[in-house]
Order: sequence, then C-alpha cells, then structure tokens
Amino acid sequence: MTYRFIKDLIAYNIKFGSGFEKELKTILGLSNLPKQELLELKEKTFVKQFQNAFQNSKFYNNLYQSHGLSIHSVKSLSDANKLPIINKTIVKENALAILTRPRFTVFKAYSSGTTGTPLRVYRNFSSTIKEYAYGHFFQQMHGYQLGDPVVSLRGVLDRNTLSYFDKSNNVLYISSFHLGTDKLAEIHKMITDFQPKVIKAYPSSMHILATELYKANLELNIPLAFTSSEVLHDFQREIIEKVFHTKIFDWYGNAEQTVAFGQFADSYYHEFPLYSHTEFEDNHMITTGFINRVFPLIRYKVDDVIQLAPTSNGTCVVQKIEGRDDDYVILKNGQQIGRLDLAFKKVNRLLAAQIIQNVVGEIKVNLIPDKGFTVLDNTQLEQNLRALLGNDCSIKFEKIETQELIRSSKGKFSLVVSQIEKI
Repeated sequence: MTYRFIKDLIAYNIKFGSGFEKELKTILGLSNLPKQELLELKEKTFVKQFQNAFQNSKFYNNLYQSHGLSIHSVKSLSDANKLPIINKTIVKENALAILTRPRFTVFKAYSSGTTGTPLRVYRNFSSTIKEYAYGHFFQQMHGYQLGDPVVSLRGVLDRNTLSYFDKSNNVLYISSFHLGTDKLAEIHKMITDFQPKVIKAYPSSMHILATELYKANLELNIPLAFTSSEVLHDFQREIIEKVFHTKIFDWYGNAEQTVAFGQFADSYYHEFPLYSHTEFEDNHMITTGFINRVFPLIRYKVDDVIQLAPTSNGTCVVQKIEGRDDDYVILKNGQQIGRLDLAFKKVNRLLAAQIIQNVVGEIKVNLIPDKGFTVLDNTQLEQNLRALLGNDCSIKFEKIETQELIRSSKGKFSLVVSQIEKI
C-alpha cells in the first residue's frame, strides 16, 4: 500500500467512523419528529447555546452584561431579539475571546474571503463531524451512499496535477484548473470510464466543464450532481443538467457553521433539524449556529439575500438563494443595483455571462454565446439590463472563451465582478 492510500484510509475512518455514524443516526431521528416537538427542541437548543456562550466565553459574557442581560434573560426563541447582533468585523476582532474552550483544543478554519481577507473561525472534532453528518444526510436523501463512485471538481488539486483517485472513498478528483479545451478529451474519457453516480463541485466549475463539453459535442451520464459554496444561477443549471444528463441538488451553508439549507425534489431549500436558527431580513439574515459549541456565533449577520417560498407558512422554506447583497452595479447617481441574474433569463443561445465594473456608471458584459447567437439575442439582453439599470449606464458587450471567466483564487465565480471600492 502506498503512503497516499494509507493516509486516505486513515482520513476516511476518522471522518466516517463511529462518531459520524452516531451523529447521522441522531439527524435521521430528528428529521422524523413532529414539527411541534422539533420546535420545542430548537427552543431548548437556542437557550443552551446562549447559556454556553454567557458562561464560557469572555466575549459574550462582557457583551451581554454590557446590554443588561443575565444568564436568565433568554428562556425561548422569542427572547432572541434581546440579544445584540454581531457581524464579521466583530468576530474578526474578537475571535479568541469568543472561544468557550482553551485554544489548544480547537483548530482554525477560514471563510472564502469574497469580501476581503478570509475570516478566521474555530472548530473542534465534534463540530466537524456534525458538519460531515449533515452534509451526508442531505446527499443520502437524494440517493447517494458512501462508497458510490464520485467525481469531484473541488479545488483539492493544484495546477500541476490533473487528477487523483482516492480509492478508500471511491472519489476521482479532477483539478478545476484544467477544465479548458487542451485536457477536455482526456477528462471526458476519464469520467466516462469511471462511470460515476455523483459529481460534486462549485457551480462554476461544473458549468465550465459542461460548457466546454457542449461546444465539443460531448456528453456525460451522471445521475446526481451536488453543488455548493456559490450561488447556482439558472443558466448554469440548464446547461449542466443537459450535458451531464443529471439532476442538481444545491447546498447552501457557510464556513462559520451558522446556517445550512439543502435543495430537495420540490426545488425549494429546506433547513436541517437543529443545525441552526435563522431570522430573515430584506437584504440579510441573522443566524445562530447550534453545531459548534466551542466557537458559538449567536445572532450573527450573514449578508446574503434569501427569497422565501410563498407557501412557507412560517416555516423555513427558501425558494431562491439570491446571493450576496454586495453583488451589485453602482450607477452614476450612487444607486446600487443587484440581482442582475434576472437580465439573463429567457435570453436564447447564451451559455454564460459575467458583468465587470471598473468605473461607476459603466459595465462590461462578457458573453459566451451558443451556436446561432444573433444580434437580436444581444439586443434582448441589453433591453433586459436597461430595464434594471436605466439608460444612463454605459453597457459594452464582449465575447470571450470559457477560461476567461473571472474566478477567485479558490476557483469561485461571481456574476458581478466589481473592482470599485464599496463605501
């Protein structure tokens, strides 16, 4: 056995060992509880997390006492609004003081840092295993079982490695840095020969591969696709499902472990039992995580825009993840316009697009057109953008290749790339 295989096998047994099985069994049991019983448990868990923070975290003890709160101030979810809201800046400045356990018992994790430097948070073995269990619970609900063949396009491999097969997990890793035309035939053959049941990736990585395969008249047959870590746009879903002959189920969460929703057969996103508590505002969420007791984040602001389903009836059912509130274009009068993915709906023969803004009141729209894309299609897109941005915004269009789409250092994609400093 090679060193790499032994390392993978040890990692697998740690990740999916007895602790994982216990957590997964607990989640399965919670998912079958009556709604009222689950709500009562949620109330108790919220109170316990508050008490844990008040008693064991220097930061929270000082914060809550400065607001006139005591250990007995929170007795139910209805008391949540008594607690002050915290944000990324506060967490960044007080990370070590937030801890409820000694520093040597935890390890660091980082957010993606899409709005600047990555945010440092802390986890322990328990919170990590819980995260794995919730993720597997979601995928298992859609038919995936441990050991099923998986292709992963996540940013695990560097630019010098095209692929790697993890035998212990039955996962074929393919570098997201090599999805262009020069390695396309090799990647297509590799995946076809592997016959995966599942593909896992950022939406943008999956979309780039699907677009390049489509342009080369190639297809794949992968029954299940799981996306995460980015907003999944409609134009991405359409071509991925078509080229891969698959069905996508999207996961929404954060590195801070304060919120998680999974997409199910009804196309809506549903919360997971006792993962967290979420309060919804017009342009952000207030979240409280339950699975991490060593680094509790209580009433933590998340700057993502969520559209609730019209049939929610007071329950947490999400129709669409709109994306970050700062994914917007700035007009000459200072107005900020977001949710621009609406402009690309019902535009025929368009494989992908990305909006770039370097100057206030001006945008460049990079387009990857499909075969048969015409002036009329371009005109329709411009009219859609004008309906959102008005006539004073300068709009220029440019055709690009798939590999020219701008992505972050971790390979993430944003529909709007703004290089204007936000005030």
